[in-house]
Amino acid sequence: MILTWNSASRTYLGSARRHIVDDICTGPFLFAIADGHRGRVAGDIASRLVIETLQKYDRETDPADLTAVLEHAIDAANESIQQKVEAQPELAGMGADLVAMAWSGTTAALANTGDAQAYVARRTDSGAAELIWTTESRAHGTAEADSAPSSPEHISGLLDGRPRKHAPDLVTLSLHAGDRILLCTRGLGAAVPHTLLMDVLSGPGGSAEVADRLEALAVEHGGPDNITLVVVEFVDFELHREEYTFIE
Repeated sequence: MILTWNSASRTYLGSARRHIVDDICTGPFLFAIADGHRGRVAGDIASRLVIETLQKYDRETDPADLTAVLEHAIDAANESIQQKVEAQPELAGMGADLVAMAWSGTTAALANTGDAQAYVARRTDSGAAELIWTTESRAHGTAEADSAPSSPEHISGLLDGRPRKHAPDLVTLSLHAGDRILLCTRGLGAAVPHTLLMDVLSGPGGSAEVADRLEALAVEHGGPDNITLVVVEFVDFELHREEYTFIE
């Protein structure tokens, strides 16, 4: 099967924020969100540096090399912050969380550092939606033990230019047509009940409609923090060959 995708991204300022410190990359082969840390100097600069660096790795890759390439990209992003701080010492302390997905063929690699999150929903043979992977599956107990790859109990630290004590949390996923993947800042999960978030992610409509509903839920629940999200849906190319891959 040949897969293609459609995606949509949204950013919500948050009820308690004056500016957005997140940044985003949307394909074609790499999707990522960098969440600049508030309380640290220049979180917006850190997130921009991370995304600018990752965009250099947004290219088709051998599926067997996805995790290695993604980890290398994250190391390069961390080094870019280090170099910026060395050039401008007043920026010392800036940092960003990251969630990213690279894909090729029918394989995806997902990575996260810090508190940014990823959720993967899949339609089963019965037509029901199932959460097959999330960075917080153990905390929430929502993923089936026999269907979810191992999910970390502890999420690695943010990217701040210092040598990292932990490698990024990485998982490889075999993609199916109909898989819907959500990348988001932690503010979404903190504002919206987890079961409601999953109901929307696995519900009807395309990626744009799902992204709109998630943003609306964040507003409805009064999310105080910046919330940035990307919804990516993989589809069978043969069934959608007359449609364009699109980003909203």
